[in-house]
Amino acid sequence: MNINNKKILIFLMTIMLCQFQMLNLKADDHSSLDDEELPAIDPFAGGVGSTNQASGTDTEVSSNNGLLNNMRLVGTIIGENKQIAVFSAADGGAYKYEEDQAITDTTMIRNIYSDFVIVQDGANNLFEVYMNNIIKPSDG
Repeated sequence: MNINNKKILIFLMTIMLCQFQMLNLKADDHSSLDDEELPAIDPFAGGVGSTNQASGTDTEVSSNNGLLNNMRLVGTIIGENKQIAVFSAADGGAYKYEEDQAITDTTMIRNIYSDFVIVQDGANNLFEVYMNNIIKPSDG
């Protein structure tokens, strides 16, 4: 009987020891901040424009802010049947537009390419809008 008690006692002690080790393993399973996904829109990127652009492009961008109603091109989606341009407003909202769709009352998207979009203003002038917020007149 004494040997059976010792075996039961050793068995119970082994189970308790395994339980304590499992608790320590669970305590190490924590997600670090580096593993989390980042938001698509940078909340710390101030405003629509960038301040470290060349001085020649600053005047083009600032004079054409009314062209896109202070929106910025943030992405394009090119498919077999559709091309979609994604714009971000200053308030953080995202808007999608297709080819030949009006952005504002006077601005319309004409062509969507993988890295830029061609828009047409009310005076039928064409502009190239790039993802780094550069807007320049199109050659045609």
